[in-house]
Formats: sequence, C-alpha cells, structure tokens
Amino acid sequence: MPDPEPLAYAHRGKPYSAETQLTLDTGSLIAERGRSRQVFALDRIERIRLAFTPRNTARLAFTCEVRAADGRSVRFDNLSWKSLIETERLDRDFRAFVLALAARARAANPATRLEAGVTRLRHRLMLVFGAGLVLALIAAAVIAAGKGSALVMLFAIGLAAYLGFWLRDFLIRNRPRSFTPEVPPEGVLPAP
Repeated sequence: MPDPEPLAYAHRGKPYSAETQLTLDTGSLIAERGRSRQVFALDRIERIRLAFTPRNTARLAFTCEVRAADGRSVRFDNLSWKSLIETERLDRDFRAFVLALAARARAANPATRLEAGVTRLRHRLMLVFGAGLVLALIAAAVIAAGKGSALVMLFAIGLAAYLGFWLRDFLIRNRPRSFTPEVPPEGVLPAP
C-alpha cells in the first residue's frame, strides 16, 4: 500500500497575524507560523477536538485542536483573515484536512481520542448560565410590561429570543461526544 499524499492547509487566525501553515505527511503533522515550527508525530497525538466556535463576524466558524502526549498543541480553524474586516471561508479544505488528520492519527495511534464539542463541564456551565440569562431577560420584560415600558419590554424579549436561539444552536452543535474518521461529527465541521 503506497504512502498517502502529503496534505497542506493554511489560514490566518487573526487579522494581520502570521499565516499558520499545516502539513500532514506520512508520519507527522507540521505546524509553522512565522519562525515557529512544531512537529507532531502522528503516533504521539493523544487528542483531536472539533468544535463549533461562532465569532462576531462569522456564525459558521469551526475549530480543530490537536494535542500531543507531551502537552504541546496547535489550534486552527476554517476562517482566514484577509484584513481587519474581511475573512475567507476555507470550509472544503478545512473539512478534508481535518478528516485526513483524524484518520491518519487514529491509524498511527488507535488510542488517539477523537472528540467533538466542548468539555462536559463547559457545556453544563453554558447551559446553566445561558438559561439563567434568558430567564432573567424574560423576567425583565415582564417587569417592564407591568410598568408600561413597551420599548424596554420589546428590547428584553428580542434579546432573550436572540440569545436563546444562539445558545440552543451552540449547545446542540457542541454537545460532548466522540467520533470516528469514518463517521464525521455533524455540527462541528463545515457541510460537505
């Protein structure tokens, strides 16, 4: 069986920052940014985590974090900043690179954990605090309605609806779970 072809992926994680260049070859993941260069042996990768990470400028943003057994990590996403206000979506390349990385890392080390979503603790905390905030906004709307302040009531209801929609989407997509390279996790990767 021939060795798989090397794959490359590059993105700029922040406006006006150095580009992160990733190369996935037969036995390693190479991450370069500016003068920094890290090499992750695929058989030493202990975890790959995929997450839905919406930002103020892009609702459909996704992140991949790779953590090695020695504690080093690299994080990259599907957006590349072109300027202070313009981003480029690299959905197809990001998805292909992440799935190839997961498959090769799992083949090199069957103990590699492939995780989707956020940690259980973070998921629960966001659920509790987010639900509390939505309920507080609804209570504020009820109080404002009782005092005859229609503008404040409408503002609180609108904000509660927006936050509730955003929170629901975030929590559903980022529920903690594991995955296999053959069955990609939906919600934390761009659509094919």
